[in-house]
Amino acid sequence: MTRTNDIDVLVVGSGPTGLICALTLAQNGVSVRVVEKLEAFLQGQRGAAIVARTQELYHFLGVIEDIRREGNPCWDLKQYDGDGKILKTYPFFPKSDPTPAVPEPDALMLGQDAHCDILRKHLHGYNVDVETSTAMVAFEQDEQGVSSRLVKKCEGTDKVEFVRAKYVVGADGAKDLPFLGESRDIMRFIVADIEVYGLENDDYWHSWGEPPNDQVVIRPTNRAREHKYFLWCSGPNLDHNRALEDSSYLRNFIYSVTKHPKLKVGEFESLSEWRPNIRMTETFSRGRVFLVGDAAHVHSPMGGQGMNSGVMDSVNIGWKLSLVCKGVAPPSLLDTYSEERVPFVKQLLEQTTALLNNAFDRKRKADDSPWGRPISMNQLGVHYRWSSIVCDERVVGGSGFVQASAYRTEYTDQLLGGDRAPDAPGLVDCRTGALTRLFDVFKPTHHTVVIFSDGQDYAQAIIALGSYPQGLVRSVVIRPRSSSALCDVDGVDLVVRDRDGHAYAAYVAEVPLVPMTIAIVRPDGVVGALVGGDAGIEKYFSTIFTLA
Repeated sequence: MTRTNDIDVLVVGSGPTGLICALTLAQNGVSVRVVEKLEAFLQGQRGAAIVARTQELYHFLGVIEDIRREGNPCWDLKQYDGDGKILKTYPFFPKSDPTPAVPEPDALMLGQDAHCDILRKHLHGYNVDVETSTAMVAFEQDEQGVSSRLVKKCEGTDKVEFVRAKYVVGADGAKDLPFLGESRDIMRFIVADIEVYGLENDDYWHSWGEPPNDQVVIRPTNRAREHKYFLWCSGPNLDHNRALEDSSYLRNFIYSVTKHPKLKVGEFESLSEWRPNIRMTETFSRGRVFLVGDAAHVHSPMGGQGMNSGVMDSVNIGWKLSLVCKGVAPPSLLDTYSEERVPFVKQLLEQTTALLNNAFDRKRKADDSPWGRPISMNQLGVHYRWSSIVCDERVVGGSGFVQASAYRTEYTDQLLGGDRAPDAPGLVDCRTGALTRLFDVFKPTHHTVVIFSDGQDYAQAIIALGSYPQGLVRSVVIRPRSSSALCDVDGVDLVVRDRDGHAYAAYVAEVPLVPMTIAIVRPDGVVGALVGGDAGIEKYFSTIFTLA
């Protein structure tokens, strides 16, 4: 007997990764519920770094302006010597100049409490609200869906509900798959949200001492005007158990390390101990259950990568689930989630663990900062060139990329299928004269087929696009800057002229594809295909859509 599904997707956990997955699904018109076992939303600043690639995804999702309004740039770090005097100042995250292809290269800082509040408000706009005090305690899956047992605590009693969904996304910790790796019990930190007075400048991180010796790091938050800061401290002379119970003891430890004459520590809003966990599951799915973020992988915080990699997980599985739930894509599309994300996360864990090891290496050179981060931490170079659903007619045997790095060495080298899709500003709408940019065209609700042509040679390509589900594929013809071709093109959603040449520079190689270059950009802002005509379009979409 076929069992009826109540909803399309049940998301378990309401951190940034769960909320982003739910928002991606909701924007695609997929029915979704989000449950959270905690009674109240977590407060605090953990996982505050929002790197460049995450900001781009937030642009596509329509939340970036609110994030920027509340967030702050990643300030420089002031390193103090043993007498409390400023020793040096340097960027906490690597900084880069904006370019047409990479308009927002630098990270932002925003605590997860404010971050999640913004995401919940956007999700509410789609009539989806997080259901607190609700835990998923068991589930069973079959060929049609997943049956979950939810327990909601309400006025001292437990209310049991059985929910049927096509799929489940777990975003609240690993439950059903082995979580392989290690915990560094010898590396222990106290983290807290605190009141701080007396720091001369709220635009900097402040660091005294370095691991593995006694260390105190204090950084401003989005509430710095209210004297709210984030604290990180550790060291052989710090009694962690006592610090968790006695705020006066912790204050005195801070004063003894910082030796800052004007520093005053007020109330502690939150206080906890943290130990590095370095773990991941071998696969990010089992049947109809998918894991995202900390449910699939946990990292050292030294690279600021945990939350950001989780957001990339969520958008990746979100657009694929949306198509499958609508019945326009085969379930096999979901297999590419683990195929694409696992190799990247494995390399990411290696990088963040190396940063942690360097920070605590007693043999580290004096001028080698424990906070140094490579440019790859902005995640702009992450690619899926090896993916079975990526098509690039410039590359023979694209699966050979499977053993290569999951990062482009430079995101200024030749663009290939599977890479992050670059932005291109200065595009003139040939119909209205208005200026636009590619990032304003890309959305998590559709593929964007970008056709670079100055003639009428794309007629067959446009005909081919008519075979795919309406609204799920958007077409854009980009004329070169010197173009004098007609503006109106039947069957094309948008026709633009590349006024400044940025689009052609980013997407069209020195030896263009024949008869034209066509870039198919996926809903997650990844170049799914680089092809030369209608045959290439059909080849790519044959792995995405199920046609009647």
